[in-house]
Amino acid sequence: MLKKSLGLIIIFILLIVSAFGCSSSKSSTDKGKKELVIVNWKDYGSDDPAVVKEFEKKYNVKITHQYMASEEELLTKLRTGGVGKIDLILPNASILPVAIKENLLEEIDTTKLSNYQYIFDQFKKLPENQKDNKVYAVPWVWGSTGLAYNSNEIKENVDTVNILWDKKYKGKIAFRDDFNDAVMTAALALGQNPNNPSDLNAIKKKLVEQKQLNRTYWKTGDEFSKLFAGKQITVGLMWSGQAAAMKKNGEPINYVIPKEGAIGWVDNWAIVKDSKNYDLAVKFIDYMLSKKFQEDWVKKGGPNPVNIEVTKNLDAEFVKQMGINEETIAKLHFISYHSDAEKKQWNEMWQEVKSQ
Repeated sequence: MLKKSLGLIIIFILLIVSAFGCSSSKSSTDKGKKELVIVNWKDYGSDDPAVVKEFEKKYNVKITHQYMASEEELLTKLRTGGVGKIDLILPNASILPVAIKENLLEEIDTTKLSNYQYIFDQFKKLPENQKDNKVYAVPWVWGSTGLAYNSNEIKENVDTVNILWDKKYKGKIAFRDDFNDAVMTAALALGQNPNNPSDLNAIKKKLVEQKQLNRTYWKTGDEFSKLFAGKQITVGLMWSGQAAAMKKNGEPINYVIPKEGAIGWVDNWAIVKDSKNYDLAVKFIDYMLSKKFQEDWVKKGGPNPVNIEVTKNLDAEFVKQMGINEETIAKLHFISYHSDAEKKQWNEMWQEVKSQ
C-alpha cells in the first residue's frame, strides 16, 4: 500500500514538472517573438482581427494595440515614456510638427515601402510630414468635410458652400459643432485662407448669421444620420466617409465638394524614436498601404484610400461621388498645424457664436 502511495506521489510530481516544462516552453516561444506596439484609434483598421492575424503569421510577430482618445493624448504618450517602447503611431497635422521638432519620431526610409509609389502625389507633399527633406510620416487614409444634402428634397445644382447661408433652407441646415470646421468653413465662404484666415471678426459675424438659419449643431456622425433619416435636416456639413456609409445604407444623400473648396484631413503612420522594431514597423506601414488592405477597408465603409491603384477596382460612380481623384484632392484645404494660442482663440470665438 505504501509503495502504491509512493508511486502515485511520484507520478503526480512528474506530471507537475511536465506541465511546468510545457508552460515554460510556451512562455519562451512567446518571448521569442518580437512585439510590435501600435497606438491608434480603437476599431480603426489596424486592429481588425483578420489583419492582425495575417500580419502576425507572416512575420512571426506579436502585435499589441494601445488606444488614444485624442491627438493631444498621443503626444503626451510620446513625451512621457513612449519613446523606445511604442513602435508605431497614427498622428495627424495637429501634432506632427511638434513631435518632429521634439525628436520623438524616426525618419522613414520610403525606399523600403513598395507601396509608397502608389500614393497620390498631393499627399506626398504635405509640409507637416517632413522636415529638411526627410520624411517622418506616411499618409494612410484621408477624407473631407464637404456638403451633404437630400437629393429627394433638393433638385437644384449644389456647388457652393454658401448654401449653408441660404435662407430658403432655414431650419433644415445642420452645421458641425467644431471650432476648427466652423472657422475654416466660414473662411471659405468669405474667400479667406481657411488655414490662415485674415479677418476673424468677419468670420465671427458670418457664423452668427449662419446660426440664425441652423436647425442644430451636430457632434457625431450618428447624430447627423438620425436627423437626416428623420427628415429634420436637408443639407449640412458632413464627412465624406459618413456620407458614403449613409448612401450605402440607401439614404438619398449626395456629397459635394463645393467650388470654394472643402476641408481635408489625413491620417499618417509614423515610427516612434528608438523603436526596437524599425524594420517590422516599416513592413506594417507597407501592409497598411497595400492595394488589398485599402480596397477591402474602403469597401467595408472605411476612409478614402491614399493608394491610387485602389480606385481602379471601385465603382466609378462611387469614386466620382466621394471625389477619390486628383482633381478633387487638389480642391481640398488640408488641416494644418495651429499653435495652442491659435486654437484657444478660435475655440473661444466659436463658443461666443453659439452663445448668441
